[in-house]
Amino acid sequence: MIKWAGKVSVAAATAVTVTVLFPATAGAAPSSPASQAAGKAVNLKITERIRHQLADAYWKQYYKANHPRAVRTKVDGPKRVYYGKIKGATAGKDVYWAVGSIGVKGDPISYQDGPHVWRKRGHGAWSYRGDSGGCPFKVPKALLKIWHLPECG
Repeated sequence: MIKWAGKVSVAAATAVTVTVLFPATAGAAPSSPASQAAGKAVNLKITERIRHQLADAYWKQYYKANHPRAVRTKVDGPKRVYYGKIKGATAGKDVYWAVGSIGVKGDPISYQDGPHVWRKRGHGAWSYRGDSGGCPFKVPKALLKIWHLPECG
């Protein structure tokens, strides 16, 4: 949708006035610093690379320790992933969050509950935060809002 900011009237030779509308963005100043402010929630598109990193974190930080005979190739997911960040003062201080379902093929109990939660700071590694048991705990409310997920108490 285009927002219209104003109009320019031009008198034509036949005394007809022609009105030309121009978009609000034409000649507009760049985004205000407030729109780029720290603390702003930003929805992001999940990539296969990030999905793989989330699965690795789940495997290494949780599943493998509790199931030493299982193999990494059986990790299924994460699927239905919500992914975003809370902007920091710098890119290195951004905090990324992911919420999604994950399990291990052949282990039906691993698919119970969810969603599972991951977090990473800046350019660091993903940390598997755990199975939320139906409520994405510890995820910032601003992200839950833009993802249209309920806040849990």
